[in-house]
Order: sequence, then structure tokens, then C-alpha cells
Amino acid sequence: MANKSERIAGLDLVRAIAVLSVVGAHSFTILSPLFTLPYIGRALSFMGDHIRPFAGLGVELFFALSGFLIGNILIRIFVQADDFSFTHVKQFWIRRWFRTLPNYWLLLIVNLILYAILHLQPVVLKQVLYFFFLQNLIHPVPLDFFIESWSLSVEEWFYLTLPIAIYISSRFFTIKNKGRFLLKVFIGYLIVFLIIRCINAPNPINGPDQDEGIRKVVLFRLDAVMYGVLLAWLNTFKSEALYRFRKRLLAISIVGSAVLYFLVSKRSLQISNSDIPAVRFASNAFLFVLQPMFLALCLPYANSIKTFASLLFQRAASFISRISYSLYLVHYSLIFLPFFFPLRLTSPWAAIGMYLLYWMIVIGLSSAIYKYFEYPIMNRRDKVKTGKR
Repeated sequence: MANKSERIAGLDLVRAIAVLSVVGAHSFTILSPLFTLPYIGRALSFMGDHIRPFAGLGVELFFALSGFLIGNILIRIFVQADDFSFTHVKQFWIRRWFRTLPNYWLLLIVNLILYAILHLQPVVLKQVLYFFFLQNLIHPVPLDFFIESWSLSVEEWFYLTLPIAIYISSRFFTIKNKGRFLLKVFIGYLIVFLIIRCINAPNPINGPDQDEGIRKVVLFRLDAVMYGVLLAWLNTFKSEALYRFRKRLLAISIVGSAVLYFLVSKRSLQISNSDIPAVRFASNAFLFVLQPMFLALCLPYANSIKTFASLLFQRAASFISRISYSLYLVHYSLIFLPFFFPLRLTSPWAAIGMYLLYWMIVIGLSSAIYKYFEYPIMNRRDKVKTGKR
């Protein structure tokens, strides 16, 4: 676990924005009784109609940030190694799995137990797939159980496959320049999955639903994390240039993301299910290139912000960032769907009260999981690395 001195305030803020976008978008319907109020109701109704894409954009921001952080780690391991071996790959996996698997398996088991008790979903054999991140490898994740786990599958398969790609490439090719070698591997990896999505784009194997059949399927999304990795490469080998252009990249990120948000949220445009074959192909093939790519471009600027002027703001961003993984895992299938989604509220005051209660529960539960489960396991991971007992 990183010490406070090692945390980068800008990246903490990015992670906090990502998770709050997802949770806020998923839970905003609790406030629907307020939509009928004069004046403020119209504004809230407008927000309700336009906030849903923020859940997707938040996940794409997570992908970009994960790629940037993991890319920096992998690049450092490869560059510092005299001979990059499979031992390095295994050590990387072990540290990643200490970070990601315990929380995921814990909340998966809790979901299975809760849904069985509440008779929301029978325990079936296919749910075993969730333990191995196979629930959406090629086909859409089932809509009736732990649907938010789709993005975790994408990241886990990326963590598994990219180090293998680096290792195998290092066995077959002579490495004269480690930086150029890594760049070629990264671009090759990216191109492979872009080609796969282009092949699928004209007649998607999972049907016309772009959101479920492409966006949330591992096979078609492994390139999403790579844009952050490419920025990590620039951060390592072209750091001065990246720092110099960080503000311009931030501006491109903001403008590009805003345009994409408009295209995605404007239902009348129908870019995801257009009757025009060329538009439909372009959307299926390249929309999910642009989203993580534009969002990733904010990372060099965020990485340059080591502290904020306001200590309170920095602590708040750091707190949300630390609990973000637990917050993502508990907010929807465990809390919102079984306990808040079925509510049929009519009173605006009741809606406000339940919305505040929802946030108190998800933040409180996430904080407890982080403090008593996630953080101790991460400490154990660092002891394994250093050989301490």
C-alpha cells in the first residue's frame, strides 16, 4: 500500500470522480419524486434524463486510469529486469491478485448468499463463471446478477494477457531498445483487439444491443485499458514532452469527452443503432476507442498535481479514492437493486431521506470493508514482496 507521501492527489481525484460518476448515475432514480416539484423539479428531471451516460464514462475513466497505473508498474519491472522472465510475470500477477481478488470474491459470495436469501436469483452453475471472470468473456454478462462485474472481468483479463504478450514477445525477438520494444508490443496488442472489434462490427455476434453485446464483453474491450498504458509509456520515456503538453491534452480530453457524451446521450442521433450501415459499423468499431482514449488524455495533467491547495479537499479525494474499489463493488447489486430500486416513493422528503441514507450506507460499508478487509490484505501483499513475516 502506498504511503500518503507516495499518493498523487490528481490521480486520487480522477479515481474519485470515476467512482462517484458511476454510483451517482446508478442511484439518481431514487430522487424521481422530486422531478414533479416546481422549478427545481425541471432541473432534476433534466439531470435524470442525462446522467445515465456518466456511469459508462466513469467506467471508461477507470479503464484509462488502471492502464496508466498498471502500465507504469509493468514498464518499470521490464526496464529494471536484466532478463524479463516468467518469474516477473508471476510476481506481477500475485501482487495484482492480492489487490483485486479478495474484495471481488468476498462481495461475490455475499451477493450469492443475499440473492438466495431474498429469492432474487437462484444459485445456478453458471454463477461459478463469476469466480474466474468468465461471465462475459465472449457473450454479455447476465442481467440478473452482479452485472457491474463486467468491467472487472475486462481489467483482470488485461492484467493476465498483457504481461504474457510482453514475455512471449521478449522470447521471440531480440531487444535492442527496451522502450521501443515495449511500444511495439503495446501497439500490436492494441491493433489485435481493434481488428477483432472491426470484424465483429458489421454483424455483431451478440446481436444489435451495443451496450450489452460489445461494450460489456471482454473480447471486444481489452484495448480500453491500453490507452492508459500508452500514456504510461510516454510518462516513462517521453516525460518532459508529456509534461509540456499536459494542459493541451487536458483540453482535448474535456472537449472530446463532451462531444462523445453528446453523441451518446442524444437519442435522436441513434449512433449506436443507426439504420445506416456505415454509421453502425463506425459506432460498433470505434466508439469504444474514442471514449477511453479521450478520457485517458486527462491523466498527464492529473499526474502532475501532487497536492491541492485545500487540505480538506485533498483528504476527501484521497478518502474516496481509497475506498473506490469497495464502493464500486457494493453500490449496485448489493445495495441499490435489492433495497432501493423496489421502493415506490411519492414524497419528495422521503426521496431525499432515502437518497442520503443510500449514500451513508454505501460509503459506510465501503469504508468498513476497506479498513478491516482490503487494507490488511494489501499490507500482507507488501510483506510477501519484502519477505517479512
